[in-house]
Amino acid sequence: MKRWYIAVRLCLASLIVLGFAGALWFARSVAAAEPPDAPKVAAPAASDDGALFTALVPVLRHPRCMNCHSQGDYPRQGDDGHPHTMNVRRGPVGFGVTSEKCNTCHQDHNLAGSHLPPGAPGWRLPPPSMPMIWQGLTDAQLCESIKDPKQNRNRNLDQLVEHLTEDKLVMWGWNPGEGRTPVPILHDEFTAKVKQWQAAGAPCPAK
Repeated sequence: MKRWYIAVRLCLASLIVLGFAGALWFARSVAAAEPPDAPKVAAPAASDDGALFTALVPVLRHPRCMNCHSQGDYPRQGDDGHPHTMNVRRGPVGFGVTSEKCNTCHQDHNLAGSHLPPGAPGWRLPPPSMPMIWQGLTDAQLCESIKDPKQNRNRNLDQLVEHLTEDKLVMWGWNPGEGRTPVPILHDEFTAKVKQWQAAGAPCPAK
């Protein structure tokens, strides 16, 4: 009887040990099957918002724009930006002086033929009260100046975007007439870039 009791206890003890060992093996197997914790990756740095504006700069600094937004009280001509011939001046409102009015030669469309007077509706320089001179400005200064109502003819951001993308005089830069280099970015692409810049809050590059 005593031997039977001992045998039963040994059997129970063996079962307990085996059960514990099995549980331990199962726990280790599950742990091994689980993928290790992914290494922590730093969040990507915020994109350079200033790049949204600098993407527009090749158009704004192109001679088709800069010839009317350059230093001096006169328009410029050509890809080299030389002063307008015939001593043309800005005048009191940007349309020229005395008989040398802009519309004396520049109509609301390009004249056919190489290097003949170009034209678009409202052909003019910015007025002397807001000459909008961009020449010599950094990208950051240019960005701030075109957004400033005191420098951009009192335009808010929506009106500025409309001016940059729809104004007939601005759009002339993509169709400047024979013998002139158009701006380097397609109009649809430029419009998309302007609106992307607007949607981001019109950020400017760091000074």
